[in-house]
Amino acid sequence: MTAIVWIRRSLRQHDNTAIVEASKENDEVIPFYVVDDDYFENADLGYPRVKFWHEALQNLRQELQEDGKDLVIRKGRPIEELEKIIEETGAEKLYFNRDYSSYARKRDEKAKGLDVDVKSFKDLVMFEKEEILSNSGNPYQTYTYYAKKWFKKDKRRPQKPENYTVPDIANDEISSLEELGFERPEDFEWIWNPSSKGGTKRMEEFKKKILNYDKDRDYAWKNSTSKLSPHLKFGTVSIREVFWEAERIKARNPDSEGVKTWQEELAWRDFYFQMMYNYPESEEKALQDQFRKIEWRSKEEAKEDWKAWKNGETGFPFVDAGMRQLKKTGWMHNRLRMVVTSFACKDLWLDWKEVHQYFSEQFVDAEKASMIGGIQWAYSIGTDAQPYFRVFNPWTQGEKYDPNGEYIKKWVPELEKVPQNYIHKPYKMNKLAQQQSNCTIGEDYPKPIIDHDKQRKKSVEKFEKARE
Repeated sequence: MTAIVWIRRSLRQHDNTAIVEASKENDEVIPFYVVDDDYFENADLGYPRVKFWHEALQNLRQELQEDGKDLVIRKGRPIEELEKIIEETGAEKLYFNRDYSSYARKRDEKAKGLDVDVKSFKDLVMFEKEEILSNSGNPYQTYTYYAKKWFKKDKRRPQKPENYTVPDIANDEISSLEELGFERPEDFEWIWNPSSKGGTKRMEEFKKKILNYDKDRDYAWKNSTSKLSPHLKFGTVSIREVFWEAERIKARNPDSEGVKTWQEELAWRDFYFQMMYNYPESEEKALQDQFRKIEWRSKEEAKEDWKAWKNGETGFPFVDAGMRQLKKTGWMHNRLRMVVTSFACKDLWLDWKEVHQYFSEQFVDAEKASMIGGIQWAYSIGTDAQPYFRVFNPWTQGEKYDPNGEYIKKWVPELEKVPQNYIHKPYKMNKLAQQQSNCTIGEDYPKPIIDHDKQRKKSVEKFEKARE
């Protein structure tokens, strides 16, 4: 019997649930990928994410070919291409791993109408949809309660597929990034190996640091985070693989808080996926009704502020360092993600949907569920959000999490020679200090574009007015 495994985001063979299940029930399995015209025409895509996907797809094909198999690739509209290959091969079954955005759910619902036996599986997450509910049977909107049950539930271990063969089928070449319309930005740094081997290597490197993750994770100048998020986004490793690797370390170090603190990041990821599934309106609206009527400033209305924020030229060094790291590498330290998003909201009052669009184009690991969840958290309009009256101070955030300015100096080179006592507030330097540090404020580096204390008060007032 011949089965098709429609691969979308789980760009690996090991512990790919759809491949595992198809290989149990069929001798002949066709790993099948459609370069989705609909998605490329409508999604907010940028070079970093598309490059990671492009290389991960190529590496999966190579991995399968080295194993005596192949990945069949077509370009077009997914349902149309599935109909064609079903007709070509006489396949009787279709397997795929579930996804949870509104677009993915509509697409996958159409697939159920194909003239084959269709089976879908949980793979992207540990727990999905309504697997974790409150005692009253409702989806959780508070992470803490969700996480307690998440940690208590049994978790499946990684699985290997059984032996299967892939028939010889006509195959398309993968279009180049240039053909897809994506040019490498000037001075862009690429630090990723988008493959199963690359994801495994990242985990191996992180295992050396994981025991101190709870203590080190917030310090921007330390290289203490896992950087596994793009690998989980595109499925070059599975959530089960990394969770159980962490469990093995925890078993040998039962007193360490570092492992559980990192595993909580996986629980947060699941939490945001179940939020997007159960409250799909949050893709377009604030989850909290009381804040849906807030009128944010569009990037056209806030043209100069938007440009300064986007380019890392706000005069707030910690914010600017984060935005420049993003622009140059497609990635940003977790602490900075909160700081720059809070600044966009409560200092600049930028429209959260346009911030999400920009992040979607810039981040290599742009995961819609986590990104909307994180942005709405920082904007105080989402689930379990930062209270609107708590406003990150961009000065003190830098002083606390980058005390010597190491992170700032790396990403804002014009501040490299600024003395430590001025690194977080370079605008306070006198003329002599500016000359000695080769940094003239207002020319080499901008003055602060806003008065943070005044903006904080205005922001709290706007939120309170919205609640009336």
